[in-house]
Amino acid sequence: MVYCGKSSGGCHACRVRKTKCDKIPEGCTPCFRAKRECPGYRSQGDLIFRDESTNVVRKFKAKEAKKQALELSLSISLQPEVEASLKLVQQKDPYLSALQLAPTIEDLATGFFISNYVIELRASNRGHLDPIQDMTRTGQLDEGLLSSMKPVGLAGFAHAAHAPNLLKNARYQYVQALQSTNAALRDPVQVKKDSTLMSIMILGIFETITGCRQESLKDWSEHIKGAAAVIKLRGPDQIKTPAGRRLLVQVTAHLMIACMNKGIILPKHMIDYMIAAIELVKTPDPAFIIQDTVMRFSILHAEILQKILTDRETILSRALELDAKLLEIVANVHPGWEYKTVFTEEKSEHIFNGRYHVYKDYWMSQMWNTLRTGRILLNEVIRNTLLAGFSASPPVFRSAEHSAQFQISTDAIYEMQADILCTVPQHVGYFPKGETRFQTLAEVDQSQLPTIKMSGGSFLIWPLWLAGILDVATEEVRQFVKRNLDSVGTTMGIKQAHLLADILEAKTGITVWKED
Repeated sequence: MVYCGKSSGGCHACRVRKTKCDKIPEGCTPCFRAKRECPGYRSQGDLIFRDESTNVVRKFKAKEAKKQALELSLSISLQPEVEASLKLVQQKDPYLSALQLAPTIEDLATGFFISNYVIELRASNRGHLDPIQDMTRTGQLDEGLLSSMKPVGLAGFAHAAHAPNLLKNARYQYVQALQSTNAALRDPVQVKKDSTLMSIMILGIFETITGCRQESLKDWSEHIKGAAAVIKLRGPDQIKTPAGRRLLVQVTAHLMIACMNKGIILPKHMIDYMIAAIELVKTPDPAFIIQDTVMRFSILHAEILQKILTDRETILSRALELDAKLLEIVANVHPGWEYKTVFTEEKSEHIFNGRYHVYKDYWMSQMWNTLRTGRILLNEVIRNTLLAGFSASPPVFRSAEHSAQFQISTDAIYEMQADILCTVPQHVGYFPKGETRFQTLAEVDQSQLPTIKMSGGSFLIWPLWLAGILDVATEEVRQFVKRNLDSVGTTMGIKQAHLLADILEAKTGITVWKED
């Protein structure tokens, strides 16, 4: 109760009209003369003391909310990941640095997105979505593209800034970005822009970061299917520019993950554009060759599953031919594609069998893991085809060469699996001391080692998951894979990594894709 001081004892009508009230018990004279019913008088206790509990609670809550908002803004401003992100944006790209200066959380998160997915520390290296830098210089960084960056940046920013309450804002921005992208898809001019295709790919990243259930994998694949549909609408002119070819390769790479898990063939227009792009580039770099080879394997894989192709000798011949293309890249490493193998005695949950790799950037590591994934899948087809031929009556394959090939393919699977496990430390930002075949790690310029980024975790989870679900995977390998998938999910906030770890442990496969 609060003391309110001395107050008027007159009736309510007199107080409102500010007339003198004589407070007669039966009703005051002013009310009698005005021919109205006197409303009566307040008790003296109510006049002196009043219950202010509701007002006090309201004021306290308002004060606490203001205090929490201030603490949140201070904690965010002090986070080293965020501060480093914004400095990086400002230093590396003046066209994007304006985002760093904006005071809103959404724009800070956009800067976080750019530093994690667009810009690399060194000009010689490329970021995952580095075509965005070119779009800013040519005036293509439109509102639709910016709106797609915000939810992804906020989702990652929420984890880096230890502010999970920002996820609600991220989901709101995601809905806004979907509406903006859908509007662009209905516009015959906007739908063909690089920025529209990039927006769809970025929204797929949001599902990777926030997806906690298998349904999110379906949502992710729907984004990729949408991107493939846009590729068709863009027509053949898109492969004439480096940015257009790069976007085509990225969409194809993601689409193959979904198609191979579902056992279906890539859309014909995607195959046609990839072939045309490779023919247009007279001397394609290994990345194009890898993607083309894996694409051709996905066609072979779907034809086998759908029983379009059943002849074992034809299957074996096609698989061996494709594997030879990838093996050629391994045997004759293209300049700039080199990586270091580090040997160490240090024990860590991120190191398997005492060795790991160091690549110049995450994109290069991703390309090597794509090659390894392709070789694993191809050699599984070779082994399974040989086994079926060995056990047929009469046997289809009898020669010593076939028996030797079975062992070669088995060894290749083990080797590729081990190499994928060697990419874990760099992707989680762990570089222990050790000796390489070329030099000690102490002699390596530490500034040349890539910094840890969310894009690194995003690149790692699918090849790592494959390494864990292989038939040849030991329990030790499975536990290593699960542990590091969970580590990516926990340290980088990529929820899809937790989901894949759970699927690995349950040994159920991706059921939502099987239901399609």
